[in-house]
This record gives sequence, structure tokens and C-alpha cells, in this order.
Amino acid sequence: MLETFHNKKDLLIELVRTNFKLRYNNSVLGFLWVLIKPLMTFVVLYFVFSNFKGGWVENYQIYLLLGIIIYYFVNDGVVYGMKGLLQMAHIVLKVNFPREIALASSHIMATINFVVNLFILALFVVFNPISPTFGSMIYFVVICIILFFGIYGLSFFTSIILVKLRDLEHVTGLVMQLLFYATPIFYPVDALPAVMKKLVFLNPLTILIQSARDALIYGKITYTRGIFIIAILVVVLLIVGTLFFRKNVKRIAEKF
Repeated sequence: MLETFHNKKDLLIELVRTNFKLRYNNSVLGFLWVLIKPLMTFVVLYFVFSNFKGGWVENYQIYLLLGIIIYYFVNDGVVYGMKGLLQMAHIVLKVNFPREIALASSHIMATINFVVNLFILALFVVFNPISPTFGSMIYFVVICIILFFGIYGLSFFTSIILVKLRDLEHVTGLVMQLLFYATPIFYPVDALPAVMKKLVFLNPLTILIQSARDALIYGKITYTRGIFIIAILVVVLLIVGTLFFRKNVKRIAEKF
């Protein structure tokens, strides 16, 4: 069993390397795109909205940048996971290994991007001090773990569906764009009318981002009930998704 674990670990590392090479092959800026996307989004939104929103939210720079970083983590995880099987088709069809590892390697790529962007966030903290506590930092890590496994669970479905229905890629792009505006990334929730506020909180990403901000920026542990419910749903998503994936993954080989 230990040998099997080491074999899977080595395969996962190799797939992450392969993913990295494929993603940034023939790219002039390469891995720098990981930093450029959220930073450019931050710069545009900050200069457009800081005069309107800056007075409403303490530490608006960190508030905005953290929201953007988490959104891109979700976006990258969803897109990378959805394409996990298709992009590894040349390996999936030739090598016998648990196909879940191909999806895991895609999510690790998204997680690497996320961690790198958090280091960029740390640079902004030098000029905009924040006040997290040890407990709130742990809470922030828990939220990130929930995000990771939630996206991973979703990819069990999307990676299979994409092989059968390529239009899913375009649909997902549209959904993620709408999700950006439906989530309080560049605007404060408290600025919304009561009815709109209730609608926005139906979006799980709103709860995750708001609780992450409260934890990391203000040292507060908030929305615990919502986070607990989301965590339970993520567990269910992982279980159902795993069963769905294992049942269908062997049937789609001819679709690649």
C-alpha cells in the first residue's frame, strides 16, 4: 500500500510538471501571466471604483485584491479541472492509472497560482496593515480547503460532460463572467439594497469570499453557519462526483 501511495504521488508530481509545460509552452511571459491577470484586473477596478467604494470599506485595496485572487482561484480551478481529462488525453489513453489524478494535477496548478497571488497580496499588506488573529488565519485556511475540494468535486462532473459536449467550455466562460459580477468582489455587500443583498448571499462564493476577508483582514470569524453548510455540501459533492466520475470515465475513451 505504501508503494502504491508513492507511485501515485510520483505520477501526480509528473502530471503537474506536464500540465505546467503544456500551459506555458511557447508563451513569452510564461508563468508571469499568473500575476498579470489578477493585478491588471485589480488596477482597473481600483482606479474606477476606489472613489466610490473606498470610503465604504476599510482597507479597500486588500478587500478588492483578496476578492479578485479568490475569484481567479475558483475560475482557474473550474476551467483547469473541466479540461483535465481532455488535455491529458494522450496520457489517459495510453497509461493505466486512476483518472482522478489527472484532475488533481489540474487543481494543484490552480492552487499554485493562488498561493503565488497570496504572496503578491502580502506585498500590499506592507502598505495596508491588516489584523488577523491565529484563529482567523486557521479559519481562512479552512475556507481555502473548502474552496479547493468544492471545485475538485465539481470537476468530476464537468470533465466528463466536456468530453461529450464541447459547448460546455463556452457556457462555463459565460457563467464565470456572470459570477464575477454576481459576487461582491469590487463592491461591498452592505451597499446593496436589502432584497439584492439576500439574493447575493444565495451565491455560496459570496459567503466564502466575505468570510475569508473578515478572517484575513479584520481578524473576525463570521458566517460560520453558512460555511458549515457549504462544507457539508462539498462533502456530498465529492462523494457523488467521485461515483459519477468512476462510472463514466471508462465510457468516454472513444470521445477523445
